Amino acid sequence: MEEKISYLALSYNFKPPNKKVLSLYKKYKSFSKVFQLLENEFKIKLDWEKEYLKLKNLGGEILLINEKSFPEELKFNQTFVLGIFVLGEINLNKFKEKVAIVGTRKPTKIGEKIAKNFSYVLAKNGLCIVSGLAYGIDLAAHLGSLEAKKENIAVIGSGFDFILKDPRKKYVEKIIEIGGSIVSEYPPKTPSLNYHFPLRNRIIAALSKIVIIIEAPEKSGALITAKFALEYGKDVYALPGSIYEKNYLGNLKLIQEGAFLLISPEEILETFGIRKNKMIVELEDDEEKIYKMIKEKPRSIEELTKESGLDVSQILKIITSLEIKNLIFAKEGKYYSNENYNC
Repeated sequence: MEEKISYLALSYNFKPPNKKVLSLYKKYKSFSKVFQLLENEFKIKLDWEKEYLKLKNLGGEILLINEKSFPEELKFNQTFVLGIFVLGEINLNKFKEKVAIVGTRKPTKIGEKIAKNFSYVLAKNGLCIVSGLAYGIDLAAHLGSLEAKKENIAVIGSGFDFILKDPRKKYVEKIIEIGGSIVSEYPPKTPSLNYHFPLRNRIIAALSKIVIIIEAPEKSGALITAKFALEYGKDVYALPGSIYEKNYLGNLKLIQEGAFLLISPEEILETFGIRKNKMIVELEDDEEKIYKMIKEKPRSIEELTKESGLDVSQILKIITSLEIKNLIFAKEGKYYSNENYNC
């Protein structure tokens, strides 16, 4: 506990990754010793034991690099991560096969749908999704995994107290409820600052065996994640798109530079040696009703609304869910059943 409290104090006063703290820790292998050496330089002085208890009361914990439950992937020297703050599942090593799905904060609707679909299929087949919980592609990736009722990891760029006051709190709670983890390099009281996110992205890249870029303009944080992944020897996959669509210019550049071109989640499953069988998908009553109608014959939104007795907003929500689950697809204004799935 003394080591954790010392690290907490250091992280408040020397925002990670800090070269001075890193150098001293490498020399002494003790955060308590580093604390003693640097305490006179502290600008923030608090009751550190009390601050640690506040973190614990939030449901958080500190994992240090010398602990068994500290992620093996972050012990890689190039990441320079000495400790992380975690909400939810503490032992990140239990998530063996981790895949990052990232992209722009301002996606197209189809990009958002693809992110959810990829995440759903990969999670349903046993892969753990890692992303940044940012609005857009990242959040869509988390939602796909939650739809599959599978654990996922969100790496954020602020203290937990900030995200727990954010509208995304409901997603944080769902991730934790389903057995996943919220990870930050930053202590409580740390706001989301612009420079935190490139640093956050290196943790996403390090944790994951591969990185998938769904949509990324030429200047996108997702490309920083890809850059770190390549530096760490990870494979990067990018979805292709039109040269006239700005949200895909970053993807196309990655592909041009050697990233793997990706068009289906099944390709990722193959890289992990996972053979996708017919999946039994759990449906709500209204979802099952609509799916059976589409299985019977292709139908338009208007036909589904008229024949089901449900309103348009309900139909659209159900259609989106069925698409994410890869049960149906759209063609020329109508929805068709995908017979590769069982319900």
